Amino acid sequence: MENLHDISKMILQEKSEILGQLMLTFIEKKFGHLLHQQTCTCPLCKKKMEKHSSKSRTIETLAGRLELKRPYFYCRGCHYGFFPLDEALQLSDSSKQYDVQEAQTWLSSEMPYETACETIERITGMQMSEHHMHTTTNNVSQCIEMLDVFPTKEEVDKIIDDLSHNKHRRPILMLAIDGAHAPTRPEPTPHPRDMKRGKGKWKEVKGFRLYLLDQKETVHIASWHQICDDQQLASDLQAVKDAGIIDESKIRLALIGDGAAWIWNRCKEIFPSAKEILDYYHCSEYVYDVGNAYYGKETPEAGLWCERILTSIYYGYHEEVLDELLCMKSEAKSNVEEVDKFYTYLKNNCSKMNYSTAKRGGYHIGSGAIESANKFISHVRIKRSGAWWYPENANNILKIRCAKYNGTYDKIMRKYKIVDQAQMAMNKNPKKYDSNG
Repeated sequence: MENLHDISKMILQEKSEILGQLMLTFIEKKFGHLLHQQTCTCPLCKKKMEKHSSKSRTIETLAGRLELKRPYFYCRGCHYGFFPLDEALQLSDSSKQYDVQEAQTWLSSEMPYETACETIERITGMQMSEHHMHTTTNNVSQCIEMLDVFPTKEEVDKIIDDLSHNKHRRPILMLAIDGAHAPTRPEPTPHPRDMKRGKGKWKEVKGFRLYLLDQKETVHIASWHQICDDQQLASDLQAVKDAGIIDESKIRLALIGDGAAWIWNRCKEIFPSAKEILDYYHCSEYVYDVGNAYYGKETPEAGLWCERILTSIYYGYHEEVLDELLCMKSEAKSNVEEVDKFYTYLKNNCSKMNYSTAKRGGYHIGSGAIESANKFISHVRIKRSGAWWYPENANNILKIRCAKYNGTYDKIMRKYKIVDQAQMAMNKNPKKYDSNG
């Protein structure tokens, strides 16, 4: 050891064993009666038993690694074996305990599994396989439901009440909806790891984001993104409403999205009182497509026409724009298709294009908030070079990333631990759970 780096590296290498012995000392002090237990009562038939044997297992935590030798009890009448110390310590069946699993899941949702493994090894000295990292992340995700990654109604109400304090107007709650494409591949059943991959296909990650507006302040509430169809998205929105997370009596609710029909088909049914706003920048794309097609791409005439039309739409002169488009259709000898598309688009959506009124009311007229959520939650992890996902695995990662973005990661990890402990108990004695439900 010639310098500080060498000393630090040596201590890191030995840290696991040193701290493992320290943890064993704490376990001895706190749970010594279970560590050296000789008799026990069967939790099923209540008969007294003698210790059957002592068995060792390796325990790995972020703090260190230790060998834990503890008493094993077996009830011959119930055919039930258990370790009282394991239950008291709430140990995972895996040698890698819940704090390690929490770190695994966090890193796996941020970077490829291989990189996540290397990161943990460099920081803690702990080695693990990509397969273990992958399995742990999916196990955590599979016990998560949509509302688990959302703040509670009480938490949202407190945020709203804080924003409303001493204000004469209710804060605005924006519900922004959009889709983003993800690279997927066919999902075989079961999942043989050595099976040849199927041909890739791009599928849409549909997502929504809830955030509050109050003057210049933007407060994020929650985001949810999954590879799904529009019926599932509508079902998720209905679940949010049924849970009471959106209290429409306390806020001014607005829906914002682009012109995709799946965004608006069901949303108005779920939130009939919400103000509808079509993304201004999505509208402008249609305007420029017509201007460039009719007057020539990026010509001064096209630029002037687009600015004039956008101004008219912004201030609500939709009928005048529709009349002008009809004249352009009758006069145009070519490029009528772009004019037709914009005419239909404007006629179908003009009720959502009251931009001047919306701006005066304090509403957003652009969907940048959901676009940024798409990039941060979906693109950063899902759209990596060479990545093609089973939809189920992609959705599992998206659940974790939504929880992190929503500030509920610790909550879902607590739920995972509770679910995992319950599953372990059921696996040890399925007859008990079959009879009791």
